[in-house]
Amino acid sequence: MKYGRWLKDHGIWALLYLFSLGSIEIFLMTLPNSRFLMGYTFLALTGCFFAGTYYEYRRANAYFREVQDTMAALADKYLFYEMIEREETQEEEKIKDLFYQVETDTITRLEELKRNSAEYRDFVETWVHEIKVPIAVIKMILANHKEADFGISGEVDRIEKYVEQALFYARSSAVSKDYLVSATNLQRTVEQVILAHKRQLREMNARMNLHDLEQEVYSDGKWLQFMIGQVIDNSIKYSRPKDENGCGLVLEIFATNTENAIQLHVRDNGVGIKANELDRVFDKGFTGQNGRSGAKSTGIGLYLCKKLCAKLEHGISLTSKEGEGTEVIFVFPKSSMTKVVES
Repeated sequence: MKYGRWLKDHGIWALLYLFSLGSIEIFLMTLPNSRFLMGYTFLALTGCFFAGTYYEYRRANAYFREVQDTMAALADKYLFYEMIEREETQEEEKIKDLFYQVETDTITRLEELKRNSAEYRDFVETWVHEIKVPIAVIKMILANHKEADFGISGEVDRIEKYVEQALFYARSSAVSKDYLVSATNLQRTVEQVILAHKRQLREMNARMNLHDLEQEVYSDGKWLQFMIGQVIDNSIKYSRPKDENGCGLVLEIFATNTENAIQLHVRDNGVGIKANELDRVFDKGFTGQNGRSGAKSTGIGLYLCKKLCAKLEHGISLTSKEGEGTEVIFVFPKSSMTKVVES
């Protein structure tokens, strides 16, 4: 706050001061030899006016600066009422009462939003579990009548993956409800993901190069399988046409052990990503040029990977060169492993 602006906002006091000063000066003019009294009265009233208003300005400015600093230091702004301690005047008490009403209303609305979100998440989870039954039945029927497949099994696999993606998306906002960090073997985890994608990889005659995966990291095995699966889905989706040997995808998955972390690398020889799109690959809904031309993409897979990695205290990065392939790296910091072991 500035003193000049504060005086302008409280202009009524200036008008009262001028009216009082003028009235007294006019009265003193009727007295003989009143020049000294008029000067003294002018100086005294003017000094008192500016001293009083400046004192009130400083007090109000200190109060609002304290309010502002307290607000800035809070992560949850709606809990501001609990942090206000000073209330010296009736105005400050009224302001604090208003903050209390705002906080109460905000908490009520937040609880309502949380309740609605939880109900929606429970509905999605229930729906996903229910829809898995007919999907499993369809796959069983197709397995027993392969001659009548006509490519239906591939589409069913896609439906199943989208259903799984919807489930993980619904749970991602409350991952603490459904994850358990423990020692996870990368070799077994990657093999399970490859097994889940075996039909698509076989159809592409993909060449697999898995090596140096005998590493243990601390993660949630189910969530890690899902994230690796999303990356492999992208590798399959954005693969190049089959070469002269009939191979449509070369996939290399390996781990490296550095001083501070264990890293899991998933590298393919696909179409790659344009350099000007690399900064946005983890954005929600971003599909890029590849997703808009040919491959059907939702732009959710890598977004979910980034979100889940943050909650599990993992790192994730992506490098790519157009026409040469893409590499996604999952980073498991050893510091977070130490915390899990100690707890």
